[in-house]
Amino acid sequence: MSRFRASLGTCHPERSGMPAKRASRVVEGPLHSIRSLWERMIAARRLATATLREIFDESAYDRFLERQHLVSSAGAYASFCRDQEQSKARRPRCC
Repeated sequence: MSRFRASLGTCHPERSGMPAKRASRVVEGPLHSIRSLWERMIAARRLATATLREIFDESAYDRFLERQHLVSSAGAYASFCRDQEQSKARRPRCC
């Protein structure tokens, strides 16, 4: 019986003295893969959201509000639209 107990201590070295949370980080396998996949999905979602915000000028509007020290309102959006039109009119056209 004592021989069996002695082998238990060396069978799982990652469990020796580690709290449960730290021990779960050491474990490789399905749980680690799912966590990694989940983190990648979150990162992809953030990238897609940021891309769409740039495409639809939401990020530009946020930068405009910050630059002008305004809060979002109908008047601020009208001012943003005028500013966008003016900047587009100043750009040289190639054809």
